[in-house]
Amino acid sequence: MKKLILILVHLTIAYLLKAQPPQQPIVLVRIDTVYSNILKENRPLWVYTPGYDTNYFSKPEFPVLYVLDADDHFMSLVTMIKELSATAGNTVFPQMIIVGILNTPGHRTRDLTPTNSAMDKTSGGGENFAAFMEKELMPYIDKKYPTAPYRTMIGHSLGALTVINMLLKHTQVFNAYVAIDPSMFYDNDNLLKQATIILKQKKFDGKKLFLGFANTMNAGMDTIQVKHDTSEITHHIRSIMKLADHLSLNKANSLQWAKKYYPNDDHNSVPFNAEYDGLRFIFKNNRFPRNQPYNQYFNKQYSAAQLREMINSHYKAISAEMGYTVRPSEPEMNGVGYAFLQQKDYEKAAMFFQVNIDNYPKNFNVYDSMGDCFLVRGDKQNAEQYFKKALSIKYTKEIMDKLDKVQAGR
Repeated sequence: MKKLILILVHLTIAYLLKAQPPQQPIVLVRIDTVYSNILKENRPLWVYTPGYDTNYFSKPEFPVLYVLDADDHFMSLVTMIKELSATAGNTVFPQMIIVGILNTPGHRTRDLTPTNSAMDKTSGGGENFAAFMEKELMPYIDKKYPTAPYRTMIGHSLGALTVINMLLKHTQVFNAYVAIDPSMFYDNDNLLKQATIILKQKKFDGKKLFLGFANTMNAGMDTIQVKHDTSEITHHIRSIMKLADHLSLNKANSLQWAKKYYPNDDHNSVPFNAEYDGLRFIFKNNRFPRNQPYNQYFNKQYSAAQLREMINSHYKAISAEMGYTVRPSEPEMNGVGYAFLQQKDYEKAAMFFQVNIDNYPKNFNVYDSMGDCFLVRGDKQNAEQYFKKALSIKYTKEIMDKLDKVQAGR
């Protein structure tokens, strides 16, 4: 009996420790660079990757968010996405890799304009920049970082013009697009004129676009009056509104899109709000169903079988939407399992551990956790079986010690 008490004390400490989320690094940004043969230059990058603990859990894959003009927008996106995908159990957004593309000196207009304008001889390199992203940057990121096959692009101003150009002409490169106050007036509305044709002729199955635009009108003017204005100062917003009209008229092209006008923001203040709204639109179904203020997992009205069905249905729907298999978070399922184990709700604890076994069968920890569950329940035979399975995948002294104590106590 004394040995059993000691084992239970040991297990209680172990599973409480294992249920804790891994420590996040303070340094969030990795400085990287990739040489472009297309652009004939080194391209500086800022890269954020979510923290994960591979000592216990499988190496995950993350969707990737590419952001232009990274020096202006990267850090705010890192903070926002970290807060809403990981902090305090938030799942508003999926955890994501963020790739910030910085401009090289004097080349912003060159890279972020799809056509050459007589007003700037350096402009019009947008197609080369698109080729760089598709053929050089993305293969580099996919090779070096743990990426999932879902890509989102965010741009503001000329960067948003590039986003619209990518959507229209290189539709397959990204899954989702966020265009914030795009400079559709550029080069005498050149891309806007092309959009009227492309939106009629092309299919955008599975693609999403969020279009956000600011109040760049004359004081006292509203969105109805501005459509009839001809002054140059309103050319910017009028061109965006015309794009929105064309998007509305072409419902048969299967593009999923939304727009939002920000009357209290100008061109320079709108990005942060529009980034948030754009990502909420794109990932609107990411959060697991819950009854506020409680996490649905701990809603006592649901049985273990009902919760399992909800988990299966949710991730099946998310996978269909994202276009690849999205699995429940292994650390999250593990932590919830141990929380139920602490509450002595063994059926639900076992269910969450089984979710991980079904989704991560090659990882030792999923079997170790189930072994802990059986041991606390007093089922030494099954506990021994699962500890042995864990050890067959990876030897750890911690699991070996537990197995020795189980076998010694039988």
